Amino acid sequence: MTSHVTDLEPLFIDGAVGRVFGLYFPPVGTARGTLLYVPPFAEEMNRCRNLVAEQARTLAQLGWSCLLIDPYGTGDSEGELVDADWAIWRQDIQHAAEWLTHKTGLPVTLWGLRLGALLAADVAQQTPERFAALLLWQPVVDGKLFLTQVLRQRVAYLMDRGLPAETTDHMRQTIQQGMNVEVAGYTLSQRLVESIDNARLSSFSALQGQHIDWFENVSEPGKPLTPASLKTIDLLKATNTVRVHPFCAPPIWQLHDRDHAPDLIAKTAALFGALA
Repeated sequence: MTSHVTDLEPLFIDGAVGRVFGLYFPPVGTARGTLLYVPPFAEEMNRCRNLVAEQARTLAQLGWSCLLIDPYGTGDSEGELVDADWAIWRQDIQHAAEWLTHKTGLPVTLWGLRLGALLAADVAQQTPERFAALLLWQPVVDGKLFLTQVLRQRVAYLMDRGLPAETTDHMRQTIQQGMNVEVAGYTLSQRLVESIDNARLSSFSALQGQHIDWFENVSEPGKPLTPASLKTIDLLKATNTVRVHPFCAPPIWQLHDRDHAPDLIAKTAALFGALA
């Protein structure tokens, strides 16, 4: 199977409840494997698009096909975020994996970034026999803590404009009563918030026998990972093979201006370049 990176293919895949948009990067030369990318949440998805596309092109040059998807209600896919939830996204990933398997006939590695890494791990624990490995970039380990950080954006927004103050607890109470809350232009529903709140890497007990490559940002070479990450990694190592890859880069997912993460790109490329 031969191709060129310039043969980038935009496409739609039938998802769980609507069409899911994807970008397919075919491999150059002999195909070695394939990766399915699960993006971060909300604005983090947009901030990381250029970085992820750069990595996909690099991997394609090494013979790895890559499919980047926007789950239902996000990006260029059908639907609205307010109508999406964790279960729908899990099914979208499974549909995309089926498409990749049919397209390439090769084992699929799930590649997730931030909340997408948590979602990818959840999918892998449901059908572990389906996926060759997990590539986790800066994974969120606790959905509730992550979502609290998201809700704090609304707290800051209201304060900056002198509007009536709200706390994250108050927002959650509002959501639990069945009302939606808008944060930074994204409408969050009760169904979505509850599903993210309940997602924790440490609770994925069915995640067994997986090959996991964990990439995490550190301030400088030699610095340790966060305590929460180290604790989760220790738990995962009990039933999985986990390799940890620290890298140094700006926190791309937090920055409004485009930046680069050459250390992350290079280390990921080196890993997949070395794989048979």
